[in-house]
Amino acid sequence: MAVLSSQTIVTTADALAVTQSFDFTILPNITGSLSLRELLYPTTTFAPITYQKNPDTWTNFDVAPLTKRPVVVKQATLEDNRITQWIGYDRDADITETWRGSDSEAPMSLTFFRQLYAYYENPPVVGFIQWLPKDRTVNTYNIVIKSLTVGGQDVTYNFIAALQDCLTGDVVMKFEIVSQV
Repeated sequence: MAVLSSQTIVTTADALAVTQSFDFTILPNITGSLSLRELLYPTTTFAPITYQKNPDTWTNFDVAPLTKRPVVVKQATLEDNRITQWIGYDRDADITETWRGSDSEAPMSLTFFRQLYAYYENPPVVGFIQWLPKDRTVNTYNIVIKSLTVGGQDVTYNFIAALQDCLTGDVVMKFEIVSQV
């Protein structure tokens, strides 16, 4: 009877040195100030706007944009689920500023709203509108205004309030940060 034999030579090399580094974002503990925010148009077409009052609420911004979020995807497999996480930037996270109003309370004057609307209705051909959230940080950001509403989806006026240079209802401005200046 024949005897079969086999052999395999395995060479083990030193392990490769793998270095990974991660940037951690830790926001400083700043409560803010009473400084008013500003908008600057890139040309002299429109005068700079200093807010009459800062918004009552805002989203996706603290002392810096809150846009560095992990993207998590869950994929079903035949036997389980596979979860993939990517730590990157969601650059499409809108900043939303809201001035609260009601049927009897004005969030801002009609004059101030018209200044905001002029910036919204006339996006610059060259450059970007600059946003200075002075109550939160000393940084300036290039932005694109995406929407501006009063009292809901559109711009809703109240006749009596408009006669007194006032708006009623919530005023909401959404914009996207393009870059830090």
